[in-house]
This record gives sequence, C-alpha cells and structure tokens, in this order.
Amino acid sequence: MNQPSSQWRVAIYLVLLLLVTIIANLLAARLADSPVAALILMTSPALAALLASLVTRRSLKDIGWRVTPVKWLGLGWILPILYAVPAYALVWLTGLGGIPNPTFLERARFTLNMPDASNNLLIVAAFFYITIISLLPSILLSLGEEIGWRGFLVPELAKWLGLRNAAWLSGVIWAAWHLPGILSGKYGAADTPLLYRLACFTLMVIASGMIMACLRIKSGSIIPVAIMHATHNGVIQIFLDRITFDTGKTTYFTGEFGAVLLPILLVIAWYVWNQMGKMESQAV
Repeated sequence: MNQPSSQWRVAIYLVLLLLVTIIANLLAARLADSPVAALILMTSPALAALLASLVTRRSLKDIGWRVTPVKWLGLGWILPILYAVPAYALVWLTGLGGIPNPTFLERARFTLNMPDASNNLLIVAAFFYITIISLLPSILLSLGEEIGWRGFLVPELAKWLGLRNAAWLSGVIWAAWHLPGILSGKYGAADTPLLYRLACFTLMVIASGMIMACLRIKSGSIIPVAIMHATHNGVIQIFLDRITFDTGKTTYFTGEFGAVLLPILLVIAWYVWNQMGKMESQAV
C-alpha cells in the first residue's frame, strides 16, 4: 500500500490542528486561569501530530526521538541565552528598562532559601536554577508543541517544499496558532498597541522557528529544539522579564512582544537561512 504524500500529511495535520486548537481554547476558557488550561493549549499541536501520524500511517519514530550528540543539546540550550542576554543588557545599559526588580529579588530569596545572599549571588543562582534545574519539566511542556511543529510539520514540509520553505512557513503557522491568545488579551502585554505586539511577536516566532527547523533537521531529533524552546521560555519569560523593571516604555522593547530580541534573532536566522541553502544544494 502506497504511503500518503507529505502534501497530504501536512493538509491532514493542519485540519486536525485547527480542530484540536478550537476544542483546546474552548476548554481553556471554561477552566479560566487554571494551570490545566495552559497545559491543554500547549499540548494541542502534539495531539494533532499524533492523530495525523495515525491517520496517515506515519511512524511515530519519525517524530525524532533519537538520542543526539551533546553538541546539539548544548546548542539548543545556549542559543536563547546568546540572543536574549545581550539584548536585555542593551535595555539595562540604555535605561530603557531597569535592573534588578526588587520584587524578583524578594521572590528569589524565598524560592531559593537564600535570605542573606548578596543581590549578585542571588541573580546568578536564580539564572542557573531557572535555566538548568527547572529545565526538565519545562522541556516536557515544550514537547507539547515541538512534537507538532518540529516533530511532524517541519519534516513533512521539508519533503514537500524544501527545507528553507519549511523553515519560514512553519514559523508563520506557529505564529498564527498563537493568535487567539493574543487577540483575546490572555497572552502578551496589553500596554502596547496590538499591531505593534503582533509585528514583534510574529517576526520573533518566524526567526526562532527557522532556527529550530534547521536544528531539528541537522540533529535529526526534537530533543534539542525542545531544550531550545524551554530555555527560551525560561530565560526570557521567567528570568529576564521579571528581573527587569519598567522605566516608562520598557514593554515596547522587552519580552516576546517587544523589539529588542529581533536584531540578534534576525541575524542568526539569516545565517541559518544561508546554511539551509547550502544543505539543499548538497542534497541535489
């Protein structure tokens, strides 16, 4: 029996993703601010991918579960730090945002049980706690998305349209999947214009999605991209955003809905785009 084409698999996945996402959003709305609501939403791409794999007879091994060399795991961890920390350092140095946020320090002292630690030691300890110790549960949550985006969608798009087209198109789909949460005000800062938030977020997601797509294909595994996704969320949302205090217009620059991450991310995405072009040329 002939296997379904990648084009057919992508179509089936997108239909199932739409249906599962609608159901997940309806359930999340009923659960209000419960943590279960976020869990349901984050696992909807994975559920759609598993269903699409079953319907189209795609082996679950093709998701990319293989153990990959440490260099790829390390790259997945270091990349978000490389593009996020310098960006926030610029925000702090220019006064566009302040550091450290007293509320962050107070909570960190309690969480880490370090009541007498100096601010500098506390900040370092919090950074490593967030990006290393608490990374495993974050990776498990990130897999809820990565099984779908980079486990199913990117490889099938790459077979159909080529790697570079798969990279940017999967990023567009990933960004669009977030739209209900953004438009409803449940996801992202609400004190900047909506069009500005959408523009910054969309560029950020497409650029990071291109990087993750290349990492997935080069490593042959979704584990490095799950690490990158989890580290991105941890270092930006839980550490850098919270350690920064608002000096007036800070939200225009920080976070996933601000502009400061974009320059470095776009440079890395441009480099990755060129590398993917070389990979495609060698494959011909």
